[in-house]
Amino acid sequence: MYMEKVKIPSIPEAPQIQQPNVFPVEWNVETIELEELFEKAKREQWNASDINWNSLDPRDYDDIQKIAISYWFSVLATFERATPVFAKALIKAYETHAEQPVKFLFVSLVFDEGRHEECCMRCVNRLCPFWPWKWKPKNDLEEKVLKAINWIYYNGSRYWTAFVKAAEVKYPLHILFTSFMMAETGATTIFKSMAERARHPVFRDVFLNIHRDEARHLAFTWYMLKKRLPTLSEEDKKFVTKQLRAGFVFLSPILFEPISEFWQLPEGFLDIHRKMEEIARDAGLGVLTFEEKSRIWGNAVRTVKARIKQYDIQFPDMPEIGIYGEQAVEVKEEDIAFLGL
Repeated sequence: MYMEKVKIPSIPEAPQIQQPNVFPVEWNVETIELEELFEKAKREQWNASDINWNSLDPRDYDDIQKIAISYWFSVLATFERATPVFAKALIKAYETHAEQPVKFLFVSLVFDEGRHEECCMRCVNRLCPFWPWKWKPKNDLEEKVLKAINWIYYNGSRYWTAFVKAAEVKYPLHILFTSFMMAETGATTIFKSMAERARHPVFRDVFLNIHRDEARHLAFTWYMLKKRLPTLSEEDKKFVTKQLRAGFVFLSPILFEPISEFWQLPEGFLDIHRKMEEIARDAGLGVLTFEEKSRIWGNAVRTVKARIKQYDIQFPDMPEIGIYGEQAVEVKEEDIAFLGL
């Protein structure tokens, strides 16, 4: 009836949208598991403000314990500062018109990583306010610890610079995130183990919540990858092999020990790093020993290796944890740059 009263003139077809672009709008769903995982992400949301931070009393720790715990969370913050990294990946997912659950899950990842960094910030602010950016050392040991964390941040800046330069790459998200899958495989188990060993409820709450998020992130990366694994080209398979190694190398300072393939650290750094982990562990933070981390990583790597093997993808050697695959891989700075892109 309405159309009979109003004459609507014809209009031409809209111009073709040049890609990559976040338009046109579409809500394609190809992988039901990813859609269900996004629903799980919404159900598992938690508020860092709900943790009883006031119960973390700085008077319960001596000066070096407070510094050691703050040092550890500052190292962790290097990797939890993934918020801008995944924001970039979120944009890439929209520009390449990934299926809708992938886009929404990247939205959740951006928020998750920001929340993890918030926990690092709150722990440090309770125990060592202004650490490390405005903090003034009072003795030689404190000065060495401050220098150590600044070396970690210097290397983090190298990653970010390389990451920005690698913005335009030919590999799709599901292949680029192979490295993230490798890192999350170790992270989810290590944070769960730390929660079991932590003596303070604040630390337990932080690690359990992070563990839950990381387990979901791991599932996300695996669902993204496994659907396309059977059709990967030989070139793509070689890139996956290298990215598996890159994920382990990049996360090594927090989940293992810094590996020199990427981490440019001065002589004496490792002594300070190990001592801070030891003091933080004795103070009840739940930091794992080198042997415990080696065992956990070994189990995690074997799991990934078994998954990858069925798709005829070579697994890289991981000699640091006694795992040997089919290929020795040297990771370079440009390989690290793809992490999280």
